[in-house]
Amino acid sequence: MTDFNIYCDESRHTSDPTQPFMVIGGVRCPRDRKHDLVGQIHRMQARHNAHGELGWKRVSPNKAEFYEELLGLFASTPDLSFRCIVADRNKLDHDKFNGGDAELGFYKLYYQMLVHWLEKGQTYHIYLDWQQNQTQHRFHDLAKILTNKLRDHAGIACLEPVTSSNLPLIGLADVLIGAVGYAWNGLGASGAKLRVVDLLAEAAGLGTLARGTPRTAQKVNIFCFDGSVRG
Repeated sequence: MTDFNIYCDESRHTSDPTQPFMVIGGVRCPRDRKHDLVGQIHRMQARHNAHGELGWKRVSPNKAEFYEELLGLFASTPDLSFRCIVADRNKLDHDKFNGGDAELGFYKLYYQMLVHWLEKGQTYHIYLDWQQNQTQHRFHDLAKILTNKLRDHAGIACLEPVTSSNLPLIGLADVLIGAVGYAWNGLGASGAKLRVVDLLAEAAGLGTLARGTPRTAQKVNIFCFDGSVRG
């Protein structure tokens, strides 16, 4: 049995209607590799003078070399993997499936992203980037439902919200999620961001990020959701 950490974030779940595709995803690594990987990222930041919180919004020409090296770390580290779920917000029928509660639908997507990723016999520590919810206990409810579903299959040691500014691996997740969303929404104004998109596609062995991967894909797994957010 191996203990894993999963660092989760999301992109475009409430943003511009001209960018309909939202992405929820996470980066996974063995728990005993966390300190080494975080140390490597911190050293990269120091080399490139890229201090502070890292993330997709910070990808820019003057930080391009740092983010290229960060993608190189992800691509060359077998212990790092990425999974995400992509959904067209325009096709999510929250009235039909969630009693009009879009926030509930959002956490059902989080559930779908996670439940098919957690492997039998392993234990998981899951960290979600904190956000303000309209309804209390969303994180607790997600943890409870996952635990009940995976009983006698995989263990969930914790599922808790955290502040992303203190966790570079959530920052890495944000970068990868942002790259997938950039591709699916057909954006291309930033050459630096397009370079990150290309590097992630290369790491995944894909010609483009704007399509789903096979369910069995290990390094990079992109799941295109069909729009039915059922319980």
